[in-house]
Amino acid sequence: MDFFPVTLLRIESVADRTLTFYFSKPEGFTFHAGQYAILRIPAERLIQSDIRSGMRPLSIASAPSETELAFVMREGVTGFKKTMWDLTVGDVISVGGPVGHATIHDGDVRPIAILSGGVGMAPARSMLIEAVAKNDTRKYVLFSSNRFLADVPFQNELTAIRLPDFTYAFTLSAESEPATLPGEERGRITAEMIKKYLPEWPESLYYVIGAPAFADAMKVILSDIGIAEENIHIDPFSGLTGPGANTVNA
Repeated sequence: MDFFPVTLLRIESVADRTLTFYFSKPEGFTFHAGQYAILRIPAERLIQSDIRSGMRPLSIASAPSETELAFVMREGVTGFKKTMWDLTVGDVISVGGPVGHATIHDGDVRPIAILSGGVGMAPARSMLIEAVAKNDTRKYVLFSSNRFLADVPFQNELTAIRLPDFTYAFTLSAESEPATLPGEERGRITAEMIKKYLPEWPESLYYVIGAPAFADAMKVILSDIGIAEENIHIDPFSGLTGPGANTVNA
């Protein structure tokens, strides 16, 4: 795998304890929406030792049509995450890849359902921003699951997405106040919720993005309602480590 040097351009807060890191996009680095990359921090730059020697696979949050590479990360306790939080504009790390096969193909007109848990909103953003750039006329439905509204990355941006046929449904699993916003739900993503917002659910394509427990739960739901395995696309989200790595709503 080839690695490219990338320069940190800026950092933005996109949710509670969640940052997006924007890097320069190196010439020759091409990818498809939904793929991920390998981030590598030089060993001498780590502020504490890391079990994976300063390397992590992270979903690409930017779209291929955008001029920067963006990666989303929750705050954590690993040496890698602490070092990412310590980066300043102008710092240089390396990016390798891209990796992953859970991508949306041109020419297939079936509806697209994206089931996202936690920072799985990163590749969901990439997919939707790219769909806008391509003037995609397919139906898109984004299902997002988080604990609280403050935990939802890119909430304002994704609420404002303009596609010919787009629905955004977000559910908050730990919120006790009643839902008041369009598309707002409570609890976790269920079969009933999918059918409510996606009447074409039997003939749709499904992209599941999130921590392993979330992906496993969504696959069970989809299998139980009769979705064929070849219509369920999942890449392992191995970038999540530390506390919460095996929770459904990371």
